[in-house]
Amino acid sequence: METAVEDIAERWVAAWTHGRTSDLFRLLAAAPLIESNLDPDGDFIEILTDYAASLDAVTVFSRTVIDSRVALVYNCTLGPETFRLAEFLVVDPSGLITEVRRVYDLNAVERLLPDLLLGTS
Repeated sequence: METAVEDIAERWVAAWTHGRTSDLFRLLAAAPLIESNLDPDGDFIEILTDYAASLDAVTVFSRTVIDSRVALVYNCTLGPETFRLAEFLVVDPSGLITEVRRVYDLNAVERLLPDLLLGTS
């Protein structure tokens, strides 16, 4: 199962970092649990792809897979600055992502990507 979970995680990373929303929807289970500290009431997919499009680069710094769970830490680069994003995924036996939890560096987002914070509380 670990190899399949790693493959799903790689496909997820490729989809959101390249703005392929149809791939994101294919990877997500129906009614997934989504938690984020960046606009938790907003459109998750739109924020996800807008975030990636606003950056110069996103690379995986660290990936840990244990059973059906994946922990990812990303290096996000904009101009000369690099900051981190943490993401946690749960993949069901059919290969669909049932949970996504994201923890953004809100200080970096506020300073470098203030448009993403519009409408958040």
